[in-house]
Amino acid sequence: MTLDGMITSWNAGAERLYGYTAREVIGRWPIGITVPEDEQPKILKRVGRGERVDHYETVGVRQDGRCINVSVTVSPILGAGGKIIGASSIARDITHRKEAEASAPERDTLRYVASLAAAVAHEINNPLAVIMGYAQLLADKVDVQGQGQIDEILEALSRIQEIVARMKHVTRIALTEPAPYLPEMLDLNGSSDPGLTPHERRC
Repeated sequence: MTLDGMITSWNAGAERLYGYTAREVIGRWPIGITVPEDEQPKILKRVGRGERVDHYETVGVRQDGRCINVSVTVSPILGAGGKIIGASSIARDITHRKEAEASAPERDTLRYVASLAAAVAHEINNPLAVIMGYAQLLADKVDVQGQGQIDEILEALSRIQEIVARMKHVTRIALTEPAPYLPEMLDLNGSSDPGLTPHERRC
């Protein structure tokens, strides 16, 4: 490109990356496509002074309007007598790397929550067993009505015990629709099931 940003050459790699053909951009000033409009003058000014801009991470815009993360290197082009007559730009698509970096904290958080769930299950299990034991002993000392109520208590405790058992084997957390007797948006059965499809174990 010239030092004011007009495209003078556009190769096949640039066509694949940005979606524009050489015919569409050569001889034009495609502001905001390869480098955001407010950043390009600063870069070209540095290149005009003879500097090389290495691995400058920014956002480009494809022909279809999709933004892509790119790492750009811009170097001076020298003419006769060593005069700087333009700039050469090489852009590398780093969108996947940026997406991976952005998702890393979320993955770490989910792993931490999975570990916490297993630890909490261990702490809950012992007092839960004591409560169930005393409830069963009381069943023999109350009338029929009382026995019915204790049966309901034992049934509820059994559901809790089942959830606690699942929590002890959680290896990851999966977000899903609300399920009966489980905390909203948390399916412990699905969270520890490696056979789920990617859609079912979305986070």
